[in-house]
Amino acid sequence: MRQNIIYLLLLASFAFTVTSCNKFLDRDPLGQIGQDEYFNSETNANSALMGMYRSMMNSFSYGQSTIIVPEFSARHVRHAAEYPEYENFANHQVQTINPWTANMWKALYTTINAANQIIEEVPKMTPAMITDQKKNIFIGEAKFIRAFNYFFLIRAFGRIPLKVTYTRENSELNTKQAEKEEVYTQIINDLNEAISLLPTENTYTGDASRGRASHWAAKALLAKVYLYQAAFTNDYKNAASLSEEVLSSGKYNLVTEYSSIWTTQNSSEAIFEIQFDDQATNPLAAVSNDNATVLFLAKDSTLLNLYREGDKRKAFTVKKGSKNNYFMGKFPNFSPASQNVTAIRLAEVYLIHAEAKARVENGVSQTAYEALKKVQERAGYTTPINDYSSLEVFIKAVQEEKERELLFEGETWFDYCRTKLALTKYSSLKDEKHFLYPIPAAEIGLGNSLTQNPGY
Repeated sequence: MRQNIIYLLLLASFAFTVTSCNKFLDRDPLGQIGQDEYFNSETNANSALMGMYRSMMNSFSYGQSTIIVPEFSARHVRHAAEYPEYENFANHQVQTINPWTANMWKALYTTINAANQIIEEVPKMTPAMITDQKKNIFIGEAKFIRAFNYFFLIRAFGRIPLKVTYTRENSELNTKQAEKEEVYTQIINDLNEAISLLPTENTYTGDASRGRASHWAAKALLAKVYLYQAAFTNDYKNAASLSEEVLSSGKYNLVTEYSSIWTTQNSSEAIFEIQFDDQATNPLAAVSNDNATVLFLAKDSTLLNLYREGDKRKAFTVKKGSKNNYFMGKFPNFSPASQNVTAIRLAEVYLIHAEAKARVENGVSQTAYEALKKVQERAGYTTPINDYSSLEVFIKAVQEEKERELLFEGETWFDYCRTKLALTKYSSLKDEKHFLYPIPAAEIGLGNSLTQNPGY
């Protein structure tokens, strides 16, 4: 019941705040539709779907915490007031009572519960209520979003409750933790089903073509999921083949000007962006720039050392501001804070392909090298293939390129933990047990058969 109440309150708050007349999220607010009426028309089913997307826009989810918390762990950012609960992430000494892990946990499961409701209810709708095409698309979108949020949870917390049914009032909440293999299987199944349900030619236009789940977004995310799963299966073939499919599809292109990914938004490189606008504002963008409201800053000038001289990404990504502070450049649309979140974009797919292909071929093949080179060329430099003297050297180079390319996008921490390079990169990280955050103590205290992660 507690999760259900949280879900409804969040939806009501989003319905109140999201009033844009041009963005794709401008639909009848779910909070104004009675629960027993959600799924009696395509319009209402679509409103439920919009509520699912909106639930990711709050400050405990992809509006802030799921991006900024891993950036603290990667030692890329700092709080303006050195807020201790955030600094614990930077020092890799997170406590079980940390409020941000608890907030993320609740927020992501709220979105999962919204997706579960759609997955359960839309198939029951009659042809008089909705066409088969729309029914498939709505279910496919919900399965993508469920997988998207579980993918964060499995990387952040490890063994987690695997909830695949909608939590109603008086529902049994005692869901046991699932092993990582089971969670990955569910994520992969969801994405494969999304791929089969979502049309290869996107039926949405404008913002919705990038802001709603699509066939190719599901394939791109699945390639990434397979890359992470391979950390314990050692099977990189699916990550290599799926990333190649996305790259050769012709649906996306690397933009020429790196900064335009954020200054224009929904660019040709964007595969999936979480949509914000002047009314539905981005909580992180609102507090990440050089002004009186700033809370989150780039760590310091040492971040500039990640980039070689002449790297075109450097000046845009890490900006020097007032009082000798440095700021995250990827939130330029902050007044009002209409900045989208670039959740999946083509450059990352190139880097996924580079690593996966090299691992499959057990060496630095020309194909793997060309994928890495594509990203480097846009940055304004290339490294000769002969400089990568071994597979291990190449893998590390890809990881470092990802850090430069995806700085402040919430990925570096998870990626270095996946390859275990985090142990050599971060001096305060002494044990791979701390690759995972602790299960929130409050969740364990509810008596839901949860056990704490080792090391906490």
